[in-house]
Amino acid sequence: MKIDWFTFAAQIINFLILVWLLKKVLYKPVVQAMQKREDTIAARLDEAQNRSAEAQAEKEKYQELQQKLHDSVPREMRRAREEADNFRNELIESVRLEVEKSRSQWHAAVEQEKETFLLETSRLVTKYFHQLAGKALRDLANEDLEQRILSVFSRELDKIPAAENEKISHDLVKLGMPVIVTSAFPFSPETREELKKRLDALWGAPAQKEFVIDPALLAGIQVEAGGKKIKWDMRGYLREFEKKLAASLERANAG
Repeated sequence: MKIDWFTFAAQIINFLILVWLLKKVLYKPVVQAMQKREDTIAARLDEAQNRSAEAQAEKEKYQELQQKLHDSVPREMRRAREEADNFRNELIESVRLEVEKSRSQWHAAVEQEKETFLLETSRLVTKYFHQLAGKALRDLANEDLEQRILSVFSRELDKIPAAENEKISHDLVKLGMPVIVTSAFPFSPETREELKKRLDALWGAPAQKEFVIDPALLAGIQVEAGGKKIKWDMRGYLREFEKKLAASLERANAG
């Protein structure tokens, strides 16, 4: 199949534009929301500092009064002074606790918004990358790619324990079940024949083969025989890409 390199390059450019738009459209509103919350907390901190300054002024006022009336104020007045000191201390502690609570709530909200942004960005980028990769693989599909996929899948077949192979062979003969081969795109007649021979040699039973097309496999093969499914496709690589993308976004946001 002839590859349309212009279309393929356009797909890559579209993908890069998408990442840029995600940064502008999603990341910027999140940063603005975080800045707004930070401004709110800063205003509360300023208010708390003002209240603390007022409390300090009251403290100095009470200390001055204590000095003047130390010897002349009766016991009841001294008790009232102590109560006023206690009230001042309670007020300062209350302001401190309120500031700490507001700061903790703000940090929690920022972390939640950051996590939501990272998850949404990762989901969208992975979705469009999946579509781009699927189209690219379909455009690149040829006999060489078929052989490579078949070679990798053969290694998966080699991993099946001997006991399971015997059971599959028994079920195919006893139940007359067909072997269903699902692939992301149609195989050539030569590749089909090669795969048939490989399965017959593995299970020792020339069972009927049914070939099905499912693009969702993303350049992979699935064989269902005797109630067992053997599958390989590129989804595992995409999941690994998604993990690395999320980690990269996390590091970029932290920096």
